[in-house]
Amino acid sequence: MNLAQCANLGSERHMFVNDVAREERRRCFWSICLLKRLHGEEFSILDLCENLPPFPKSTGKPPAVHIHESGIGRINQANTMKDEGIVGYVIILSEVFSRTSKYVRHRGRPSNVPPWSPQSEYSKIIAFQMEVETRMPYTHRFKTANLADRSLDELQSNRDYWGPWFLNQFMYHTILCLLNHPLLLSLSLRNYRSSIPEIFLQHTSDLIYSHTNWIIHFINFFEEKSFRVSDPFLGYSAAVVATIELQLSFTEDQEVRKGKQDRFWKCVEFVRGFGGQWPHMTQMAERLEKLEDAISTSYQSDTAGNKGLLIDLSRIWEILEYPPSTSPESAKRLFGESLYCDPHTSRGEVSNASPLPEPTRLSSPRMTVHSIPHGHYHISSPSIAPSYQGGLLNSQNPLPFVHDEFSILAENFFSQGQDFLRGVDDWPNIGNF
Repeated sequence: MNLAQCANLGSERHMFVNDVAREERRRCFWSICLLKRLHGEEFSILDLCENLPPFPKSTGKPPAVHIHESGIGRINQANTMKDEGIVGYVIILSEVFSRTSKYVRHRGRPSNVPPWSPQSEYSKIIAFQMEVETRMPYTHRFKTANLADRSLDELQSNRDYWGPWFLNQFMYHTILCLLNHPLLLSLSLRNYRSSIPEIFLQHTSDLIYSHTNWIIHFINFFEEKSFRVSDPFLGYSAAVVATIELQLSFTEDQEVRKGKQDRFWKCVEFVRGFGGQWPHMTQMAERLEKLEDAISTSYQSDTAGNKGLLIDLSRIWEILEYPPSTSPESAKRLFGESLYCDPHTSRGEVSNASPLPEPTRLSSPRMTVHSIPHGHYHISSPSIAPSYQGGLLNSQNPLPFVHDEFSILAENFFSQGQDFLRGVDDWPNIGNF
């Protein structure tokens, strides 16, 4: 950003250049901003320039909007709202993602206000995302895209449009998956477990159910259409969903368990598919496999009655925190032995469990009643964590841990997780963008 500022890329005042050079400057400036935001860096663009340059032109063409698809009212809205182009809306939404990434890096540390408070960062990000959504013309929304009727040739010939369109969709749903991730909520709610509003439990339950399903839906769509995608952010989104599906798979209900495991491995294979172009995605897939192996071992031991095994949460943080951390070997090659220093290995704390209240569900012919399980939101008082060994924590050799949450009892975090979500038959009509 400093180089962009020195080059005065953010200003077009008194700039006498031709249209081609002006567009190139805009693309360079906004590409730097987008890259910074996708890496979770918060910064004020207004600090760089007084008058922001327009967004770069989107070279792809959006699908035509037909009256029978959307209704006359929405057609009028699409015609009257200023269209910034699909690339512009990716840039706009990226600001919400950068704030969400910062929220994730706090690792669920409780704040002075609960997440349902209007003053909480959780509520502010949700409100910000809603505001951004109101600025999205109907032309670029999911329903208008009519994906089911798009052929592979049609998608391939207009990749300039569909590439950023899918990125926008994945970013939108990933933001809500991260904000409502069971682990982050468990940690952030540990000081409020006796006063959690019923509506907040229902709110988070519905959001996590809907938006994980949307990511799975798009992955299935790519498979059905044989449409190849190469944006590693899409792989990261699938990895986030995989951590959620993994939690929900640890249940005594074998049918639910198999379904969640299938969805987990579908996400893992999707992530692995990016490895040919992006080696860090191969590392991401391997991390997911190791996480599944560690949790499976701990869960089996726990059901056998051993309550001393714990899960190393650093394995989850290295997946949720974007961009993925690189290997020490890469850093050594980049900076050399004289500048490189091994990172400090932090240890966290273990929390004893106490379940939160269950949300009340009303049974109906179209709804399966589930509830927040005992053992889903469970973080309470800290205790000394055992030593780490092979993905599990062995209680035989306790070591002192620092304040950062690092591990959690497998019994507490992975018990009956599927009940956090309720079944809704008509999920594709909920939560789309």
